[in-house]
Amino acid sequence: MYKTAGKEAAAKQLLSDLGEDYTADTSPEVVEKRNWFGRCVWEADNNVCDDQCVTITWDDDPLPSPASDGSALTHRAAKTAQFHMIAFTEKQCERRGRIYGTKGEVEYDSTTIKVHDFATEHTTVYKPHLAAGGHGGGDEGLVRQFLGAVNAVDEGMGVQEAQREWLGCDLDEAFRSHAVVFAAEEARVGKKVVGWGEWWGERVEGQLLG
Repeated sequence: MYKTAGKEAAAKQLLSDLGEDYTADTSPEVVEKRNWFGRCVWEADNNVCDDQCVTITWDDDPLPSPASDGSALTHRAAKTAQFHMIAFTEKQCERRGRIYGTKGEVEYDSTTIKVHDFATEHTTVYKPHLAAGGHGGGDEGLVRQFLGAVNAVDEGMGVQEAQREWLGCDLDEAFRSHAVVFAAEEARVGKKVVGWGEWWGERVEGQLLG
């Protein structure tokens, strides 16, 4: 629409689509027929966790075809990631985290990144540019990079190359990251540990092949 009818018409249609909503009087059949992109997850009729903890563990993971000179990694080491999302916090829409490695650790929040070297006991502090807008500038940044990828494809770059260059991931990785969330939800509801390989084979590949 942007190309055929212009920017103003495209913006008007986009805002109209995002403004669409349903009420308690709307039939379930109508609600379930489509996605309702304009609804805030916290203000909609979703049953959303307001305090969730997810633990993900990886085993040692061999990598294919290491470099002949031995310079490339031969495997990805076992590791554990813990994610805690909570609605009731002073840090609304902000992220805080710490990453532990064998040679150092990284601590970050929405304004500062600290990198500590175990060998030197030196900590380097970074203050990245703070963009305006929602989610600490993340919303604007995502849209900017997405449009950059679209423009790159229009100018002849391959789709996968543009995804990697502008977005930092490809569609397959984005799909898997979404699938992990569904696996975590199944683990929470069922109060169980979910094995990724088995879950992926049954819930994703099994359904696609079926």
